[in-house]
Amino acid sequence: MKQKFSHAKQYVAQLKSIEMQIDRNQLQDAAMQLNVLVKTAANDPRLFLLGSRLAEAAKNPAAMLLSAHKAHELAPQWPVASIHLAEVLASQYETEKAMAMAEQAVQQALTQSSIDIELLTKAAAVAHRANQHTRAMQWLREAEQVDPGDVSVRYKIGLMLADSGQDKEAIDIFTELLRLRPSNQALLIARMRAYLNLNQAEEARADGNVLMTLEPDSETYQFYLDIAHGRTPATQPASVVTGLFDGYAVGFDQHVVGQLHYKLPRDVAAMINQWHPDRQGDVLDLGCGTGLLGLCLGPIKGVLVGVDLSAQMIAEANLHRVYDSFHQVNVLDALRATPESLYHVISALDVFIYVGRLNTVVPDAYRILVGGGRFVFSCEAGLDQGPDYALQRSYRYSHQRAYVLRLLGEAGFGEIDVVERVLRLEAGEPVHGFLVTARKPVATVKKSSPRKRTPKTE
Repeated sequence: MKQKFSHAKQYVAQLKSIEMQIDRNQLQDAAMQLNVLVKTAANDPRLFLLGSRLAEAAKNPAAMLLSAHKAHELAPQWPVASIHLAEVLASQYETEKAMAMAEQAVQQALTQSSIDIELLTKAAAVAHRANQHTRAMQWLREAEQVDPGDVSVRYKIGLMLADSGQDKEAIDIFTELLRLRPSNQALLIARMRAYLNLNQAEEARADGNVLMTLEPDSETYQFYLDIAHGRTPATQPASVVTGLFDGYAVGFDQHVVGQLHYKLPRDVAAMINQWHPDRQGDVLDLGCGTGLLGLCLGPIKGVLVGVDLSAQMIAEANLHRVYDSFHQVNVLDALRATPESLYHVISALDVFIYVGRLNTVVPDAYRILVGGGRFVFSCEAGLDQGPDYALQRSYRYSHQRAYVLRLLGEAGFGEIDVVERVLRLEAGEPVHGFLVTARKPVATVKKSSPRKRTPKTE
Protein backbone atom coordinates (compact mmCIF):
# COMPACT_ATOMS: atom_id res chain seq x y z
CA MET A 1 0.00 0.00 0.00
CA LYS A 2 1.35 3.42 -0.94
CA GLN A 3 1.47 5.91 1.89
CA LYS A 4 0.99 9.65 1.34
CA PHE A 5 3.52 10.85 3.92
CA SER A 6 6.92 12.24 3.03
CA HIS A 7 9.97 10.11 2.31
CA ALA A 8 12.30 13.05 1.79
CA LYS A 9 15.81 12.17 2.89
CA GLN A 10 16.15 14.93 5.50
CA TYR A 11 12.71 14.23 6.98
CA VAL A 12 13.38 10.47 7.29
CA ALA A 13 16.69 11.28 8.96
CA GLN A 14 14.78 13.33 11.56
CA LEU A 15 12.46 10.39 12.21
CA LYS A 16 15.44 8.09 12.74
CA SER A 17 17.03 10.67 15.04
CA ILE A 18 13.91 10.72 17.25
CA GLU A 19 13.87 6.93 17.30
CA MET A 20 17.50 6.82 18.44
CA GLN A 21 16.81 9.39 21.16
CA ILE A 22 13.99 7.24 22.52
CA ASP A 23 16.27 4.19 22.47
CA ARG A 24 18.89 6.15 24.42
CA ASN A 25 16.23 7.39 26.89
CA GLN A 26 16.78 11.00 25.79
CA LEU A 27 13.06 11.53 26.13
CA GLN A 28 12.95 15.30 26.50
CA ASP A 29 15.02 15.83 23.36
CA ALA A 30 12.87 13.32 21.47
CA ALA A 31 9.68 15.05 22.58
CA MET A 32 10.91 18.47 21.51
CA GLN A 33 11.99 17.24 18.07
CA LEU A 34 8.76 15.27 17.64
CA ASN A 35 6.60 18.28 18.52
CA VAL A 36 8.37 20.35 15.86
CA LEU A 37 7.62 17.74 13.18
CA VAL A 38 3.98 17.34 14.24
CA LYS A 39 3.43 21.05 13.57
CA THR A 40 4.47 20.62 9.95
CA ALA A 41 3.27 17.04 9.24
CA ALA A 42 0.31 16.46 11.53
CA ASN A 43 -1.12 13.75 9.25
CA ASP A 44 1.95 11.51 9.26
CA PRO A 45 1.08 8.34 11.24
CA ARG A 46 4.79 7.60 11.74
CA LEU A 47 5.00 10.57 14.10
CA PHE A 48 2.29 9.11 16.28
CA LEU A 49 3.92 5.69 16.27
CA LEU A 50 7.03 7.42 17.60
CA GLY A 51 4.84 9.31 20.06
CA SER A 52 3.43 6.02 21.30
CA ARG A 53 6.93 4.63 21.81
CA LEU A 54 7.96 7.82 23.58
CA ALA A 55 4.97 7.57 25.92
CA GLU A 56 5.85 3.96 26.67
CA ALA A 57 9.40 4.95 27.57
CA ALA A 58 7.99 7.75 29.76
CA LYS A 59 5.67 5.23 31.49
CA ASN A 60 2.54 6.99 30.32
CA PRO A 61 0.15 4.21 29.21
CA ALA A 62 -2.76 6.55 28.47
CA ALA A 63 -0.67 8.64 26.05
CA MET A 64 0.82 5.48 24.55
CA LEU A 65 -2.65 4.18 23.68
CA LEU A 66 -3.90 7.58 22.47
CA SER A 67 -0.96 7.96 20.06
CA ALA A 68 -1.37 4.39 18.79
CA HIS A 69 -5.04 5.06 18.07
CA LYS A 70 -4.15 8.27 16.27
CA ALA A 71 -1.58 6.53 14.07
CA HIS A 72 -4.15 3.89 13.13
CA GLU A 73 -6.81 6.54 12.50
CA LEU A 74 -4.50 8.32 10.06
CA ALA A 75 -3.54 5.08 8.24
CA PRO A 76 -6.24 2.48 8.95
CA GLN A 77 -5.06 0.19 6.14
CA TRP A 78 -1.38 0.26 7.10
CA PRO A 79 -0.40 -3.06 8.76
CA VAL A 80 2.40 -1.41 10.73
CA ALA A 81 -0.04 0.94 12.47
CA SER A 82 -2.56 -1.85 12.98
CA ILE A 83 -0.13 -4.27 14.60
CA HIS A 84 1.30 -1.54 16.82
CA LEU A 85 -2.16 -0.70 18.11
CA ALA A 86 -2.74 -4.41 18.71
CA GLU A 87 0.46 -4.60 20.77
CA VAL A 88 -0.47 -1.58 22.88
CA LEU A 89 -3.99 -2.90 23.50
CA ALA A 90 -2.54 -6.26 24.51
CA SER A 91 -0.07 -4.61 26.90
CA GLN A 92 -3.05 -2.98 28.62
CA TYR A 93 -5.00 -6.26 28.71
CA GLU A 94 -7.63 -5.16 26.18
CA THR A 95 -7.33 -8.66 24.81
CA GLU A 96 -10.44 -8.88 22.60
CA LYS A 97 -9.68 -5.57 20.88
CA ALA A 98 -6.01 -6.52 20.60
CA MET A 99 -6.81 -9.82 18.89
CA ALA A 100 -9.24 -8.17 16.47
CA MET A 101 -6.59 -5.61 15.53
CA ALA A 102 -3.89 -8.28 15.14
CA GLU A 103 -6.16 -10.27 12.82
CA GLN A 104 -6.78 -7.07 10.85
CA ALA A 105 -3.06 -6.34 10.56
CA VAL A 106 -2.28 -9.82 9.23
CA GLN A 107 -5.11 -9.69 6.70
CA GLN A 108 -4.00 -6.25 5.52
CA ALA A 109 -0.43 -7.47 5.05
CA LEU A 110 -1.61 -10.53 3.12
CA THR A 111 -3.84 -8.41 0.86
CA GLN A 112 -1.02 -5.96 0.21
CA SER A 113 1.58 -8.74 -0.25
CA SER A 114 3.64 -7.21 2.56
CA ILE A 115 3.50 -10.06 5.07
CA ASP A 116 6.78 -10.59 6.90
CA ILE A 117 8.25 -12.38 9.90
CA GLU A 118 8.23 -9.30 12.13
CA LEU A 119 4.50 -8.69 11.75
CA LEU A 120 3.60 -12.35 12.21
CA THR A 121 5.72 -12.76 15.34
CA LYS A 122 4.22 -9.58 16.80
CA ALA A 123 0.74 -10.94 16.09
CA ALA A 124 1.72 -14.22 17.74
CA ALA A 125 2.92 -12.33 20.83
CA VAL A 126 -0.44 -10.56 21.04
CA ALA A 127 -2.26 -13.88 20.81
CA HIS A 128 0.00 -15.43 23.42
CA ARG A 129 -0.73 -12.58 25.81
CA ALA A 130 -4.43 -13.14 25.18
CA ASN A 131 -3.97 -16.84 26.07
CA GLN A 132 -4.94 -17.83 22.51
CA HIS A 133 -2.05 -20.22 22.09
CA THR A 134 -3.49 -22.06 19.09
CA ARG A 135 -3.74 -18.83 17.09
CA ALA A 136 -0.31 -17.74 18.25
CA MET A 137 1.17 -21.01 17.04
CA GLN A 138 -0.56 -20.67 13.67
CA TRP A 139 1.03 -17.28 13.13
CA LEU A 140 4.44 -18.55 14.22
CA ARG A 141 4.16 -21.45 11.77
CA GLU A 142 3.31 -18.97 9.02
CA ALA A 143 6.39 -16.94 9.99
CA GLU A 144 8.43 -20.13 9.77
CA GLN A 145 7.20 -20.67 6.22
CA VAL A 146 8.37 -17.18 5.27
CA ASP A 147 11.92 -18.12 6.36
CA PRO A 148 12.40 -21.73 7.56
CA GLY A 149 15.94 -20.94 8.65
CA ASP A 150 15.07 -18.09 11.02
CA VAL A 151 16.41 -19.19 14.42
CA SER A 152 14.38 -16.66 16.42
CA VAL A 153 11.11 -17.96 15.01
CA ARG A 154 12.05 -21.57 15.75
CA TYR A 155 12.97 -20.52 19.30
CA LYS A 156 9.60 -18.83 19.79
CA ILE A 157 7.84 -21.95 18.50
CA GLY A 158 9.75 -23.98 21.06
CA LEU A 159 8.70 -21.63 23.86
CA MET A 160 5.10 -21.76 22.71
CA LEU A 161 5.15 -25.57 22.70
CA ALA A 162 6.57 -25.60 26.22
CA ASP A 163 3.94 -23.11 27.43
CA SER A 164 1.19 -25.35 26.09
CA GLY A 165 2.61 -28.45 27.82
CA GLN A 166 4.25 -29.99 24.74
CA ASP A 167 7.66 -30.18 26.39
CA LYS A 168 9.02 -33.11 24.39
CA GLU A 169 8.39 -31.31 21.10
CA ALA A 170 9.89 -28.14 22.56
CA ILE A 171 13.04 -30.02 23.62
CA ASP A 172 13.46 -31.34 20.07
CA ILE A 173 13.47 -27.77 18.73
CA PHE A 174 15.81 -26.43 21.42
CA THR A 175 18.20 -29.34 20.85
CA GLU A 176 18.21 -28.72 17.10
CA LEU A 177 19.01 -25.02 17.67
CA LEU A 178 21.68 -25.79 20.27
CA ARG A 179 23.60 -27.79 17.65
CA LEU A 180 24.02 -24.48 15.86
CA ARG A 181 24.55 -22.39 19.02
CA PRO A 182 25.77 -24.73 21.78
CA SER A 183 26.48 -21.94 24.29
CA ASN A 184 23.27 -19.97 23.84
CA GLN A 185 21.99 -19.39 27.37
CA ALA A 186 18.39 -18.63 26.38
CA LEU A 187 18.16 -21.99 24.58
CA LEU A 188 19.83 -23.86 27.44
CA ILE A 189 17.57 -22.47 30.16
CA ALA A 190 14.49 -23.06 27.99
CA ARG A 191 15.47 -26.70 27.42
CA MET A 192 16.38 -27.12 31.08
CA ARG A 193 12.94 -25.96 32.19
CA ALA A 194 11.29 -28.28 29.67
CA TYR A 195 13.35 -31.20 31.05
CA LEU A 196 12.22 -30.26 34.57
CA ASN A 197 8.60 -30.27 33.46
CA LEU A 198 9.11 -33.85 32.22
CA ASN A 199 10.94 -34.84 35.44
CA GLN A 200 14.08 -35.60 33.42
CA ALA A 201 16.36 -34.44 36.20
CA GLU A 202 19.61 -35.83 34.82
CA GLU A 203 19.23 -33.98 31.51
CA ALA A 204 18.16 -30.82 33.34
CA ARG A 205 21.26 -31.00 35.56
CA ALA A 206 23.50 -31.33 32.50
CA ASP A 207 22.08 -28.12 31.03
CA GLY A 208 22.25 -26.44 34.42
CA ASN A 209 25.91 -27.31 34.83
CA VAL A 210 26.70 -25.80 31.43
CA LEU A 211 24.83 -22.64 32.37
CA MET A 212 26.68 -22.32 35.68
CA THR A 213 29.96 -22.70 33.80
CA LEU A 214 28.96 -19.88 31.48
CA GLU A 215 27.67 -17.64 34.30
CA PRO A 216 28.82 -18.92 37.72
CA ASP A 217 27.18 -16.15 39.75
CA SER A 218 23.71 -16.46 38.26
CA GLU A 219 21.05 -16.84 40.98
CA THR A 220 18.53 -17.77 38.31
CA TYR A 221 20.55 -20.70 36.99
CA GLN A 222 21.34 -21.86 40.52
CA PHE A 223 17.62 -21.75 41.35
CA TYR A 224 16.74 -24.16 38.54
CA LEU A 225 19.80 -26.32 39.19
CA ASP A 226 18.72 -26.75 42.82
CA ILE A 227 15.34 -27.95 41.59
CA ALA A 228 17.06 -30.38 39.21
CA HIS A 229 18.97 -31.79 42.19
CA GLY A 230 15.73 -32.33 44.10
CA ARG A 231 16.25 -29.38 46.44
CA THR A 232 13.54 -26.80 47.15
CA PRO A 233 15.04 -23.29 47.03
CA ALA A 234 14.06 -21.11 49.98
CA THR A 235 12.85 -18.31 47.70
CA GLN A 236 12.72 -17.23 44.09
CA PRO A 237 15.71 -15.09 43.12
CA ALA A 238 15.12 -11.43 42.42
CA SER A 239 15.94 -11.84 38.73
CA VAL A 240 13.12 -14.35 38.25
CA VAL A 241 10.53 -12.18 40.00
CA THR A 242 11.46 -8.93 38.25
CA GLY A 243 11.62 -10.68 34.89
CA LEU A 244 8.08 -11.87 35.46
CA PHE A 245 6.52 -8.57 36.48
CA ASP A 246 8.40 -5.76 34.75
CA GLY A 247 6.71 -6.52 31.45
CA TYR A 248 3.23 -6.82 32.93
CA ALA A 249 2.95 -3.60 34.94
CA VAL A 250 0.89 -1.54 32.48
CA GLY A 251 -2.74 -2.66 32.63
CA PHE A 252 -1.97 -5.18 35.38
CA ASP A 253 -4.72 -3.82 37.66
CA GLN A 254 -7.45 -4.36 35.09
CA HIS A 255 -6.13 -7.83 34.31
CA VAL A 256 -5.93 -9.25 37.83
CA VAL A 257 -9.12 -7.60 39.06
CA GLY A 258 -11.26 -7.88 35.94
CA GLN A 259 -10.10 -11.20 34.50
CA LEU A 260 -8.57 -13.07 37.46
CA HIS A 261 -11.18 -11.88 39.98
CA TYR A 262 -8.47 -10.86 42.42
CA LYS A 263 -10.28 -9.38 45.44
CA LEU A 264 -7.71 -9.63 48.24
CA PRO A 265 -6.66 -5.93 48.13
CA ARG A 266 -10.27 -4.78 48.33
CA ASP A 267 -11.07 -7.14 51.20
CA VAL A 268 -7.91 -6.38 53.18
CA ALA A 269 -8.41 -2.63 52.72
CA ALA A 270 -11.85 -3.04 54.29
CA MET A 271 -10.27 -4.95 57.19
CA ILE A 272 -7.69 -2.19 57.75
CA ASN A 273 -10.47 0.41 57.80
CA GLN A 274 -12.30 -1.68 60.37
CA TRP A 275 -9.18 -1.98 62.54
CA HIS A 276 -8.40 1.74 62.20
CA PRO A 277 -11.66 3.64 61.60
CA ASP A 278 -9.80 6.89 62.35
CA ARG A 279 -7.40 6.01 59.48
CA GLN A 280 -4.43 6.82 61.71
CA GLY A 281 -2.45 3.59 61.31
CA ASP A 282 0.89 3.25 59.50
CA VAL A 283 0.90 0.49 56.85
CA LEU A 284 3.75 -1.45 55.21
CA ASP A 285 2.59 -3.02 51.94
CA LEU A 286 5.04 -5.83 51.09
CA GLY A 287 5.06 -6.78 47.40
CA CYS A 288 2.86 -3.78 46.67
CA GLY A 289 2.88 -4.43 42.92
CA THR A 290 0.84 -1.79 41.11
CA GLY A 291 -0.55 -0.54 44.42
CA LEU A 292 -3.97 -2.19 44.41
CA LEU A 293 -4.10 -2.20 48.21
CA GLY A 294 -3.30 1.52 48.32
CA LEU A 295 -5.88 2.20 45.61
CA CYS A 296 -8.56 0.37 47.60
CA LEU A 297 -7.45 1.91 50.90
CA GLY A 298 -7.21 5.49 49.67
CA PRO A 299 -5.34 8.29 51.44
CA ILE A 300 -4.76 7.66 55.14
CA LYS A 301 -3.62 9.91 57.97
CA GLY A 302 -0.80 7.51 58.74
CA VAL A 303 2.10 6.50 56.51
CA LEU A 304 1.68 4.02 53.63
CA VAL A 305 4.95 2.49 52.40
CA GLY A 306 5.23 0.15 49.41
CA VAL A 307 7.93 -2.48 48.82
CA ASP A 308 8.45 -4.24 45.50
CA LEU A 309 11.28 -5.64 43.38
CA SER A 310 9.86 -4.39 40.10
CA ALA A 311 10.60 -0.78 39.17
CA GLN A 312 7.80 -0.91 36.60
CA MET A 313 5.29 -2.04 39.21
CA ILE A 314 6.36 0.74 41.58
CA ALA A 315 5.98 3.28 38.77
CA GLU A 316 2.40 2.14 38.26
CA ALA A 317 1.68 2.16 42.01
CA ASN A 318 2.98 5.71 42.28
CA LEU A 319 0.31 6.89 39.83
CA HIS A 320 -2.33 6.34 42.54
CA ARG A 321 -0.71 9.07 44.66
CA VAL A 322 -1.57 7.42 47.96
CA TYR A 323 1.80 5.90 48.92
CA ASP A 324 4.23 8.03 50.91
CA SER A 325 7.36 6.20 49.76
CA PHE A 326 8.57 3.09 47.97
CA HIS A 327 11.52 0.75 48.40
CA GLN A 328 12.70 -1.34 45.44
CA VAL A 329 14.02 -4.31 47.38
CA ASN A 330 13.03 -7.90 48.07
CA VAL A 331 10.71 -8.68 50.95
CA LEU A 332 13.30 -10.46 53.08
CA ASP A 333 15.76 -7.56 52.90
CA ALA A 334 13.03 -5.01 53.54
CA LEU A 335 11.91 -6.77 56.71
CA ARG A 336 15.45 -7.36 57.90
CA ALA A 337 16.42 -3.69 57.50
CA THR A 338 13.33 -2.11 59.09
CA PRO A 339 13.62 -0.89 62.71
CA GLU A 340 11.32 -2.33 65.35
CA SER A 341 7.89 -1.12 66.42
CA LEU A 342 7.07 1.06 63.41
CA TYR A 343 3.89 -0.19 61.71
CA HIS A 344 0.32 -0.83 62.74
CA VAL A 345 -0.32 -3.13 59.75
CA ILE A 346 1.98 -5.22 57.57
CA SER A 347 0.34 -6.74 54.47
CA ALA A 348 1.74 -9.33 52.05
CA LEU A 349 -0.89 -10.28 49.48
CA ASP A 350 0.05 -12.84 46.85
CA VAL A 351 3.67 -12.36 47.90
CA PHE A 352 4.67 -15.58 49.63
CA ILE A 353 3.97 -17.53 46.45
CA TYR A 354 7.48 -16.27 45.58
CA VAL A 355 8.96 -16.89 49.03
CA GLY A 356 9.04 -20.45 50.35
CA ARG A 357 10.80 -20.37 53.71
CA LEU A 358 9.03 -18.00 56.09
CA ASN A 359 11.16 -18.68 59.18
CA THR A 360 12.69 -15.17 59.21
CA VAL A 361 9.70 -13.39 57.67
CA VAL A 362 7.31 -14.00 60.56
CA PRO A 363 9.59 -12.99 63.48
CA ASP A 364 10.75 -9.92 61.55
CA ALA A 365 7.15 -8.88 60.96
CA TYR A 366 6.46 -9.33 64.66
CA ARG A 367 9.46 -7.16 65.56
CA ILE A 368 8.46 -4.38 63.18
CA LEU A 369 4.84 -4.13 64.32
CA VAL A 370 3.81 -1.92 67.21
CA GLY A 371 1.98 -3.57 70.06
CA GLY A 372 -1.53 -4.38 68.88
CA GLY A 373 -0.39 -4.26 65.25
CA ARG A 374 -1.56 -6.82 62.72
CA PHE A 375 0.15 -8.99 60.11
CA VAL A 376 -2.13 -9.96 57.20
CA PHE A 377 -1.00 -12.18 54.34
CA SER A 378 -2.11 -14.84 51.88
CA CYS A 379 -0.69 -18.23 50.89
CA GLU A 380 -1.52 -20.82 48.27
CA ALA A 381 -2.60 -24.02 49.99
CA GLY A 382 -0.21 -26.98 49.99
CA LEU A 383 -1.16 -30.61 49.61
CA ASP A 384 -2.29 -32.45 52.74
CA GLN A 385 0.60 -34.16 54.50
CA GLY A 386 3.06 -32.32 52.29
CA PRO A 387 6.21 -30.41 53.29
CA ASP A 388 6.06 -27.03 55.05
CA TYR A 389 6.45 -25.33 51.69
CA ALA A 390 6.71 -26.70 48.18
CA LEU A 391 7.56 -25.39 44.74
CA GLN A 392 4.80 -26.14 42.25
CA ARG A 393 5.09 -26.68 38.51
CA SER A 394 4.17 -23.00 38.12
CA TYR A 395 7.34 -22.23 40.16
CA ARG A 396 5.14 -20.63 42.80
CA TYR A 397 5.29 -21.77 46.40
CA SER A 398 2.49 -23.36 48.36
CA HIS A 399 2.49 -23.49 52.17
CA GLN A 400 1.05 -25.77 54.78
CA ARG A 401 -1.39 -24.14 57.17
CA ALA A 402 0.22 -25.94 60.12
CA TYR A 403 3.64 -24.53 59.20
CA VAL A 404 2.31 -20.97 59.12
CA LEU A 405 0.47 -21.39 62.43
CA ARG A 406 3.60 -22.82 64.10
CA LEU A 407 5.75 -19.88 63.00
CA LEU A 408 3.18 -17.33 64.14
CA GLY A 409 2.87 -18.97 67.54
CA GLU A 410 6.63 -19.23 68.02
CA ALA A 411 7.05 -15.54 67.14
CA GLY A 412 4.53 -14.51 69.80
CA PHE A 413 1.50 -13.58 67.71
CA GLY A 414 -1.97 -13.92 69.14
CA GLU A 415 -5.53 -13.58 67.81
CA ILE A 416 -4.54 -15.70 64.81
CA ASP A 417 -7.26 -16.20 62.21
CA VAL A 418 -6.97 -18.31 59.07
CA VAL A 419 -9.70 -18.21 56.42
CA GLU A 420 -9.69 -20.58 53.46
CA ARG A 421 -10.64 -18.85 50.23
CA VAL A 422 -10.17 -18.71 46.48
CA LEU A 423 -7.31 -16.28 45.90
CA ARG A 424 -7.85 -15.66 42.18
CA LEU A 425 -8.51 -17.49 38.92
CA GLU A 426 -5.85 -19.02 36.72
CA ALA A 427 -6.72 -20.29 33.23
CA GLY A 428 -10.32 -20.02 34.38
CA GLU A 429 -9.76 -22.31 37.36
CA PRO A 430 -9.84 -21.24 41.04
CA VAL A 431 -6.57 -21.04 42.95
CA HIS A 432 -7.19 -22.19 46.51
CA GLY A 433 -5.37 -20.74 49.48
CA PHE A 434 -5.89 -19.00 52.78
CA LEU A 435 -5.80 -15.50 54.24
CA VAL A 436 -4.10 -15.09 57.61
CA THR A 437 -4.41 -12.31 60.17
CA ALA A 438 -2.36 -12.28 63.37
CA ARG A 439 -1.95 -9.64 66.07
CA LYS A 440 1.03 -8.65 68.17
CA PRO A 441 0.00 -8.40 71.84
CA VAL A 442 -0.66 -4.86 73.02
CA ALA A 443 1.57 -5.33 76.07
CA THR A 444 4.67 -5.19 73.86
CA VAL A 445 4.13 -1.52 72.94
CA LYS A 446 7.35 0.50 72.94
CA LYS A 447 7.62 4.26 72.79
CA SER A 448 9.48 5.60 69.81
CA SER A 449 10.30 9.08 68.60
CA PRO A 450 7.71 10.60 66.25
CA ARG A 451 8.45 10.03 62.59
CA LYS A 452 8.12 12.66 59.94
CA ARG A 453 5.86 11.82 57.04
CA THR A 454 7.97 10.48 54.18
CA PRO A 455 7.64 12.54 50.96
CA LYS A 456 5.90 10.83 48.10
CA THR A 457 8.08 9.24 45.44
CA GLU A 458 7.83 11.16 42.19
